[in-house]
Amino acid sequence: MSLNPVIPFPNTLPFFLAPSVADAAVDLYRENGFPVYGLNLEEKFKQLKSLLRYDRSQLIENGNVQQTMHGLALAWSYFPHAWSVRCGEKRTPLELFFDDELFPKAVAKCRQMHDRVADSTLRKTLRIFSGTQSVSNYRPTAAAAIYDHFLPKSGGVVWDMSAGFGGRMLGAIASRRVTRYIGTDPATLTMEGLCEMRDEVLPLANSLGFGGLEIELHKCGSEDFVPQRESLDLAFTSPPYMGHEEYSDEPTQSYIKFKTREEWLHGFMKQTLANCHIGLKPKGKLVVNIAGVKSYPTLHDDFVAMAEANGWKLEQTLQLCLSKMPGTGKRETAFKHEPIFVFRKKG
Repeated sequence: MSLNPVIPFPNTLPFFLAPSVADAAVDLYRENGFPVYGLNLEEKFKQLKSLLRYDRSQLIENGNVQQTMHGLALAWSYFPHAWSVRCGEKRTPLELFFDDELFPKAVAKCRQMHDRVADSTLRKTLRIFSGTQSVSNYRPTAAAAIYDHFLPKSGGVVWDMSAGFGGRMLGAIASRRVTRYIGTDPATLTMEGLCEMRDEVLPLANSLGFGGLEIELHKCGSEDFVPQRESLDLAFTSPPYMGHEEYSDEPTQSYIKFKTREEWLHGFMKQTLANCHIGLKPKGKLVVNIAGVKSYPTLHDDFVAMAEANGWKLEQTLQLCLSKMPGTGKRETAFKHEPIFVFRKKG
């Protein structure tokens, strides 16, 4: 199956099902298509307003970066192809949807977990069904909090080296400290979604009093983009974790261009950091959210070692709070975490 198939637009009306009509749910979804986030302009405006008005002043506390769901559905609505992105060796949610044996079981599990089958509950179930994994998106509130924390009060320029599915771009729209957002990404469908988001959401934000932000997008990899010297106040991203998430099958993808761990780390990431070194101002910050994965458990340690050997000084490590872990007590230990490394230029 292609990594980027055409996904039919879903039925947007939620519905509730008793156990006796489970087969009807399967038939209905097969008729109407995968339940992507289908938001009309009014719903997008409502999502954006909620994000812009959310008080995120306490999201970074004791070295932990909390996150909420505000604006997440808005981001996902521009990237329906994300459901076909493979993570490791797991099946994609789209493959599960088209599996004649497993999809009815997923519908039954959805009803068991949520007492109903609707677009929202089915999406949740397809993400976590056994043997299936979906790609994640950066929470716009977490991104906005990081911009607020690291950019000067007077505002600054940001380069998002792996712009991805728009969570950090939405965060830039929400943070009044970002005056210019530069995003790079080599995937064709992803860049199309980013451009559509920019063209639709910026005017909506302007109508709510969040004007003045410039968004500049480039369809290329971060290893090939060289920013203007000392033009950036912040370089911030969460890069692809080598080949753990296959965002596209295009030859411009880093996991295709750099096939081994050594090639990827010292080809793709090292060159990306060299470009950041050129672009960042002397007091600018490099902020990278990266973690080990099953296929590369030491990725984060190897990345830090490579960065420190090539002109960067690790100043601090924040922790991004991910999914809630049931049965834990203290707030700071109630979540799974990923490290966010904060560097400055040496010398």
